[in-house]
Amino acid sequence: MLVVCGEGSELAAYLERSAPWIRLEKVRSWRGLRPLLRFASIVRQWQPDIIHTSSGQDSTWGCFFHFSGYAVVRSRHITIPEHVSRHDAARYRFGCRRIIAAAHVIKRDLISRVGVTDSRIDVVGEGVDLQEFHPGLNGGAFRAEVEVASDSPLFGVIAMLRCEKGQRNFINAAARVLKSIPNARFVIVGGGQGSYADSVSARIRQKFPMAPSPLVVTGYREDISHVMAALDVLVVPSLCEAQTIVIPQAFATGKPVIASRVGGIPELVRHEENGLLVQPAKDDELAAAMLRLLGEPVLRANLASAGLRLARCELSFDKKAELVLQSYRKALDQGVLERPLRPTAFRTDPLPSD
Repeated sequence: MLVVCGEGSELAAYLERSAPWIRLEKVRSWRGLRPLLRFASIVRQWQPDIIHTSSGQDSTWGCFFHFSGYAVVRSRHITIPEHVSRHDAARYRFGCRRIIAAAHVIKRDLISRVGVTDSRIDVVGEGVDLQEFHPGLNGGAFRAEVEVASDSPLFGVIAMLRCEKGQRNFINAAARVLKSIPNARFVIVGGGQGSYADSVSARIRQKFPMAPSPLVVTGYREDISHVMAALDVLVVPSLCEAQTIVIPQAFATGKPVIASRVGGIPELVRHEENGLLVQPAKDDELAAAMLRLLGEPVLRANLASAGLRLARCELSFDKKAELVLQSYRKALDQGVLERPLRPTAFRTDPLPSD
């Protein structure tokens, strides 16, 4: 496997730290002729069976290799805008062999708004590492860090600080919950800067002027499994969302979920079966759902158990990886060229046996 990514990206840092056996090529920018020539040189040397692209610019470069006969597969992880330019539509329709969509709602939009043929789209939703996320985790250290007592109900949002993630709506709902449950506590986990992050801080000061605040913002963290273990309920108040990896993570940890009824979220969260769904930007409805789970422990336990079963049966990384491999096989079957994989062009030491 060869991964090409930005030299300052989190992915590059993660691979260098956690997967040093994966060949890594870093680029400064995806724009301009130089990165295209660099990409072409890598492809000529590596001769890949599959080229998998995941964003706009690298998918544009992927079009060149698609027309050269390579099996190019493109991922789409976010919802399709209402109006799609002819240039973007052409890249989807003619610039790759297959498209892997993160949700069925994306597939439907690709068909209706972009004109992609149904048979060229595979749906592979978000998955979870069941070894990292499981009910046996201890969240006590995180609770101690954010100064939340073990008997205080803790609600959390885990997402980058962006307007569409709905953190401000969560803050409004949390203020309503606190009036009824004075020992309730709340946490927002995720990195972010700029005007929206400033507005989140201002909203917290407005709604919770007391010290210490019952709502804590931790910033970016890598120990999400232990954060999830510390929560009583995960809240996903998104205003728009294709899918999000934190829902499978919550399911696998045995935590109930309250989420907005937007995008592909209802494909994962089934109302009153494995979670609760609320309308986006309805702060009173979100607060009511939070209070309901606190007041109905049997419902809370049943939702958590159903989510855990779903995670173990359908959402593991192994199952999602097999779906991706099936898409790769379909892409190869569509082509007529057979290119042998030659990893010795980059390395001669053996890969780990695991």
